[in-house]
Amino acid sequence: MPFIKEKFYLKESIKAILFLQNTLNIDLKTAQKMIDKRRVELNNEIFSNKAGKLEGEVSISRFVPQDLGLKPLFQTKDFAIFDKPPKLLTHPKGRFQHISLLDSVRFELGNSANIVNRLDSETSGIVLASKHKQSEIKLKTMFENKEIQKEYLAYVFGKIKDCKIESKIKEQDKRKDLGIRSKISTNGKYSITTIKLIFYDSKKNISLIKAIPLTGRTHQIRLHLSHIGHSILGECLYGIDDNLARDFLDGKIKEDEREKLFGASRLMLHSNRLIFNYNETKFNIVSKAKLNI
Repeated sequence: MPFIKEKFYLKESIKAILFLQNTLNIDLKTAQKMIDKRRVELNNEIFSNKAGKLEGEVSISRFVPQDLGLKPLFQTKDFAIFDKPPKLLTHPKGRFQHISLLDSVRFELGNSANIVNRLDSETSGIVLASKHKQSEIKLKTMFENKEIQKEYLAYVFGKIKDCKIESKIKEQDKRKDLGIRSKISTNGKYSITTIKLIFYDSKKNISLIKAIPLTGRTHQIRLHLSHIGHSILGECLYGIDDNLARDFLDGKIKEDEREKLFGASRLMLHSNRLIFNYNETKFNIVSKAKLNI
């Protein structure tokens, strides 16, 4: 239960920020952030006035990490690397009571730690986590400036050739039907992925590839591979019938059914390597997890 709700009854009026700081032992900025994120309620209504006072029934929702048993693959004084398993969220969604990789990151590294690069819940592999705000800002800026090279492994249908996939990708309104899908669109943002064949299994007619995204669009590798007719094994969003995609999102497709329909019980996409320079030191970090079919 990552988010817990604690209730208090205040007989006397007190400044909201001061109450949060004293009660939760947090700094001013964190207290203000809790109010901004609608995590404070007063008498069963969202409290949004950072300069206001509290009196009566107060509820506070806050993130309390669980120990998922995931330890850092590698760490320095500024950051750590985790190997995320498939079918695990990177961050919690809203204040729902479900686990995510952020549980392990903050359980192991403390509440100042944060995840720098996000993976789909379906995708496994290495994720970079900062240990404090300064390294978080620096590492996120490095990602934005394309100073961190990402390499993925994937099993795809058919025999694929080394290639460069270029298109414009547009994110859709996630509130709409199948809005979670990105799409190829002339109104989208320029995107490029390079593909290298590792080996081809002629009996199964599948290829193991290395995919290097040179841009960072949502579902970029999944969409690009589907777009050229080489969908990833276990793919349940792209290159398939809309009704099947809806069934998957509604949780109606079980693992054994998914394997029969789409070739694997999970999405066979794995974040395998990160290469970057940090404080004049080069890091080339490879996942220890295997992408087994």
